[in-house]
Formats: sequence, structure tokens, C-alpha cells
Amino acid sequence: MSAWLVWAEGDLVLTMIDGPGALTGTAPPPPDGAVTRHPFLSASAHDAGHESRLRTILDAASDPEDFRERLRASGYRVEARPT
Repeated sequence: MSAWLVWAEGDLVLTMIDGPGALTGTAPPPPDGAVTRHPFLSASAHDAGHESRLRTILDAASDPEDFRERLRASGYRVEARPT
């Protein structure tokens, strides 16, 4: 699996791993502990100011590569995360 870092104006806004998994954000989890899962991506948002936009881009994407391309087209910098 590939891991990625997403930056906006020098700030880390998202870390992600290709492959099904949990989506987490800056807000605390709900009281029931339910986790939002995604079919092709596991990701953690790090900046509440970007979460809505990132989710909109993710919802329009068809696969991890499409998501990365859409992020780049929206002005985000996407880098492979060293393992």
C-alpha cells in the first residue's frame, strides 16, 4: 500500500494510505465510537478548515489515483510518504 501526505500552503492537512479503511478528522469521535469507513482509502485530516473541501473532492473520486489528481488540480501538494 502507498502512503501520502497532502499539504496546503505549507500546512499538513491530510495523511492517507491507499486501501480500504477509516476516515478520521479533527473532531472527536461520536459517543458510540462509530468510525466512517471508505472503500479505497484510509485517511486522517489534520486541519478542520480543509475537511469539508477534502471530503467533497474524495466523494467525487473514483479511486486513490483519481483522488490524488483531483487534490493536485485543487491546489493541494501531494507527496509520497516515506516508509
